[in-house]
Amino acid sequence: MCPVPLPPTVLEIAERQHGLALVDTARTAGVTREALRHAVRQGDAEQVTSRVLRLPGTPRTGHQRVLTAVLDASPGAFACGHTAASLWGIPSYPLSRVHVTRSRGMTGRRTRLAVLHEVKTLLPRHVTVLDAIPIVRPERLALELCASEQPLRAARAVDDMWRRRLLSGRSLRRFVDDVSVHGRPGLRVLRALLDERGDDYVPPASNLESRFTAVIARAGLPEMRRQVDSGGDVWVGRVDFRDTRQPLIVEIQSERYHTALTDRHADRARLAALRDAGFEVVEVTENQVWHRPDEVVRLIEDARRSCHRNLPRNWWPGPPIPRQVPG
Repeated sequence: MCPVPLPPTVLEIAERQHGLALVDTARTAGVTREALRHAVRQGDAEQVTSRVLRLPGTPRTGHQRVLTAVLDASPGAFACGHTAASLWGIPSYPLSRVHVTRSRGMTGRRTRLAVLHEVKTLLPRHVTVLDAIPIVRPERLALELCASEQPLRAARAVDDMWRRRLLSGRSLRRFVDDVSVHGRPGLRVLRALLDERGDDYVPPASNLESRFTAVIARAGLPEMRRQVDSGGDVWVGRVDFRDTRQPLIVEIQSERYHTALTDRHADRARLAALRDAGFEVVEVTENQVWHRPDEVVRLIEDARRSCHRNLPRNWWPGPPIPRQVPG
């Protein structure tokens, strides 16, 4: 069998993308049409569509199916609607028919792999990458669900994303300002939902938060406040748990919802700002909370001792957390 003609750079891209790469990527890397046809005949590559290649032996997963449809639609396409809801982990949205969106006029190409939606504007800040799949951000998804679902079901989905800090009142307000065009589907419902809740809304506790509360209660640790706006001279963000007597914050990190590069950068900046403001920040994982609670307790106890040693004499826990959002 002839060697695989795909350059290492293309293979590396495919390995990061669930075994998929664009034909155009291979052509740009110097692979000729004849070399590509030869690779397909020899079984060294599979041409899933005229645009998408698949490396043989890679698992056929739901995520691979979604990414194939996104890549086939156009380079500027993103998972949206029910598909995005499933990928973001919203309950009752199974990964079934793939829905893809792209900016209107980008290309006339059709795809048989997805329900294709074209929109007038799709700003870069309204999209991201999750598990290597280009996808609309939760704020954009909230608008799409408000346009396509019964209001109560859309509200439940927004509450779920709000509870898991995929979005917030402030991020929804910024998004609404971006898309405030008369007659845009779903905008009226989304505005009403946001006005009803307000920027400081705290959704009902998730099972994960309830589990964390139970873990520290069983260990005899002081109760912590849930979903608290925090910062120094300016507002930094809403944190998962904050001690009522010490400058101690606990953040529960879910690997699934912190994989996008932009989200990791935002998390690091937010936590650094909290530490600069004088807070002791403890990061624990979802796995630790559910399966290794002793580690969680030990980390919090160590942080409380550190706070006690370093607590400024004039520090106090309230009143309020500053509301000024950095410009």
